[in-house]
Amino acid sequence: MIDLHTHLGGAVPAAVLWEILCDSGLQMEFESFDALQKFLSIDPGSVTSLDDFVGRYFQASEFIQSSPHAASTAVYHLVAKAYRRSKLEAVEVRYNPVKRLRRGLHSIDSIVMATIQGLQRASMHYPVRTGIIFSLGRELSIDSNWEIIDTAVCIKRRRPLMGAYGLVGIDLAGPESRRNEADPDWIREAVKMVEKARSENLGVTWHVGETSHTGPELMIKAIEHIQPDRIGHGIELRNAAGKEKERLCQLLREKEICLEICPSVNLVTKSIGDISEIADLVRFCHRENIRYTINTDNPYLIHTNLRREFKIVARALGPDAGLLDQAHQTAREATFLQP
Repeated sequence: MIDLHTHLGGAVPAAVLWEILCDSGLQMEFESFDALQKFLSIDPGSVTSLDDFVGRYFQASEFIQSSPHAASTAVYHLVAKAYRRSKLEAVEVRYNPVKRLRRGLHSIDSIVMATIQGLQRASMHYPVRTGIIFSLGRELSIDSNWEIIDTAVCIKRRRPLMGAYGLVGIDLAGPESRRNEADPDWIREAVKMVEKARSENLGVTWHVGETSHTGPELMIKAIEHIQPDRIGHGIELRNAAGKEKERLCQLLREKEICLEICPSVNLVTKSIGDISEIADLVRFCHRENIRYTINTDNPYLIHTNLRREFKIVARALGPDAGLLDQAHQTAREATFLQP
């Protein structure tokens, strides 16, 4: 099993975050482990949207992970937990390094090297291939996003070690309500960033079409301009209609773009109303010859693992559960962890 879409901010157990918090001496509102665990024990009914989910929980977890020691510890436990729960053979971990600098206290290089070292250690202890994807931020300035790209170019030239491939790709994440892809100036600059990343053979994935804020229209814009190898979520494909639907399906097929479907988190953030919508999307992708995978997104925060994600979609698919064999094969073909 291969997980192509896992965010570091939502994949680390509260116990690990509490130990980091205590060891680092950070001053936060959590006075006990129970308080932190309660905060991170999400009640799906209380989450109103993707923006609410990202804004409420990631700010705390990313701040706790904001030191070289914390970043290294966090990625190690992400991999260890994923292997123990789902026997993963590979996982790509995405995070935004700029959000872990603790207001300039740490350098971006120190955070990045720490995560690479943490993944190297994990790959020595568990038979898991690992790689890092840097997430640009929709809410960040152009300068901050360029800093991430420039760092990516430097880091990419390092050789993999013990199954840890280092940096393998870039991503765009953050509040879809900002609708960056609709801004011609912004997307022109984003194209330059992507071109520079591609010059170093970095893969490109892009959060778009997770919510109606970036529906089919902006999915098409992202594909035409950014030309990603993969799309984070892309479930708004199910709401496309008419010529827009034909165009979107044509682009996804012709460019062999893979959708990184993350069922449970879409349910928690109200992007879908029921897992049956994901099952219908899987059936549609199969009929239309569109590539798709199943992933976790934020396994700790939403109490899941990759094996569970496959099970709940298989249950919703019923007699069509065999279609998920395609998801396994596509993950092996679409991973950025290639020799």
